[in-house]
Amino acid sequence: MIFRERELSIADVGCGYGTNIPMLRKYGNVTALELNDEAISGLKEKFGEQIDIIKWKSPDKINRKFDLILLADVLEHIPNDKEAVLWTYEHLNNGGYALLTVPAHQFFWSQMDEVVHHYRRYGRKEFLSLFNKFLIKKFSFYNFFLFPVKIAFVVFSKIKTLLFPKKEKRSYNDIPSKLINSYFKFILYFESRLIKTISLPFGVSMIILVQKPRSG
Repeated sequence: MIFRERELSIADVGCGYGTNIPMLRKYGNVTALELNDEAISGLKEKFGEQIDIIKWKSPDKINRKFDLILLADVLEHIPNDKEAVLWTYEHLNNGGYALLTVPAHQFFWSQMDEVVHHYRRYGRKEFLSLFNKFLIKKFSFYNFFLFPVKIAFVVFSKIKTLLFPKKEKRSYNDIPSKLINSYFKFILYFESRLIKTISLPFGVSMIILVQKPRSG
């Protein structure tokens, strides 16, 4: 286990409305870093004084370090991702960990990426090259079983754009039905069990766990 027998100091970077915070609070004290004012208001209403909330924009420095930093689908929203990764390194305690997820494969780029303000999707080599100062503890693709679904969606999206170039672009991030949501939840749970023992060879997204060297 990477989690020691004490409360960790944890940063949820670009946390939005705090979906991951209840889970993170099981392991220690959470600091939420977020830029969007509406999301910050939502965090204050939902969590009150249970967490620290900092309005933050990459690569602004803050006067604290953490045992664990989470960037869940955040790096692709930051113009200078190299600066953001360096910020992560500088704000980790020696021996601390960072967990990041990003969308994979630039050939999957579609109107969805534009609408949700992505700057890029990542290739494996490009992504791993960002972490040369870290020890890479785990890397894998995920959303492995949704790969063909994503291909179909991107083809559909590109055909739609060609046929209706003036039609308003959509993110297609609407909340699905409970049945579909349950299906996605089962897939992700199954993949999470797989990733514990193997690294998936391809997928729609990538996940990496890195450690700052103890002498860093």
